[in-house]
Amino acid sequence: MTKRRILYFSCLAVLLCQSGITFYLPMLPAIANDLNATAEFAALSLSLFLVGMGVCVMLWGRLGTTLGSGRMLTWTLLLYGCCTLLLAASPVDWAFLALRLLQGALAGGISVAARALLVEQYDGKDLTRAYSSLSLCFVLSLGASQFIGAMIATLTNWRMAMLLVALPCVLMATVKGLDVAAQHRVLTRRIGERPHLHKLIVQPRFILPVLAGGFGYSIIVVFSSTAPLLFQQSFNWSMWEYGLLGWPISIAYLLGTRLASTLATGHNEVMMLRFSSALLLLGALIMLIASSLLKNSAYAIWLPYCLMLVAQGMAYPVSLSLASRQSTGAASPAMALIALVHQLLAALTNLISSSVGTSPTVLVMLCAGLASLAWLATRANP
Repeated sequence: MTKRRILYFSCLAVLLCQSGITFYLPMLPAIANDLNATAEFAALSLSLFLVGMGVCVMLWGRLGTTLGSGRMLTWTLLLYGCCTLLLAASPVDWAFLALRLLQGALAGGISVAARALLVEQYDGKDLTRAYSSLSLCFVLSLGASQFIGAMIATLTNWRMAMLLVALPCVLMATVKGLDVAAQHRVLTRRIGERPHLHKLIVQPRFILPVLAGGFGYSIIVVFSSTAPLLFQQSFNWSMWEYGLLGWPISIAYLLGTRLASTLATGHNEVMMLRFSSALLLLGALIMLIASSLLKNSAYAIWLPYCLMLVAQGMAYPVSLSLASRQSTGAASPAMALIALVHQLLAALTNLISSSVGTSPTVLVMLCAGLASLAWLATRANP
């Protein structure tokens, strides 16, 4: 299988696993009502998914080294599809939440394996561009899948929407996954080597780009978990209206990833990361000022958020590329370490958000704080 086909397969796998975060968000009120869930159900359903992604990533890193990234991607994608099928049949809220935890763990395996495949196949500016392509799938899961989820749930119900995520996962794993696992070859320089993770975690050139990308990722997670209820309750939006917001969100992130892919040369990534983090902070400051002046306007929140997504679309693939270059061993453990840091940051931020309540002020302050931390991380990067 060619590098391009491996890239396509990895991107589609990430698209399907990341849809576990955003696809069902417009349906959350309907799911909670159908399962007679408590008021904390919405926050728990996303938090457990993120916890599952973070808890098992180091295990996925070890398995990726032992089994190979291709095989691990195939099996985790198949199991993710089966888990989503069970979600569609959940009879009670506790079963739904337990399956969300398992689904998150499997999504973490997909994410680690897909990134490792790219590291094993690409280097330099090509790696940054490959990560930009991977980010395009994050774009679609971020916005377009949210819109599709709202449309399907409006026309049918949330259980049918879940089925439409599960079936492609199972089909891809059985038809294309075996081909990837059989034909994928790890680069010779990666075989049998294990990176020293304790050395990586204290290396500024590794951990600072990881933190910069993780703080930006946390902004997206907090906004995605808070905005559905916030916009429907505080601004009287319908589920359909919130689903439509997925398009400008997708376009904004798409623009950022295209800029990263176009401008990356293999030598200017540090400068690009600093610029994108400054743009992220600018978007947060605009959101802060606009929301204080226009307290009853949803535009004051989501339009600056789109600017922040342009910045994060640039920052995320660049930060992954910079961090990946610091590891000379097998790709899976290093990718697992990056995923662990990102998921811990996202889960912690989402926990803080859910504990202090849902309000425009809390959302804006969290976005501003996280953007400031991302900017500081890039300024400290040597």
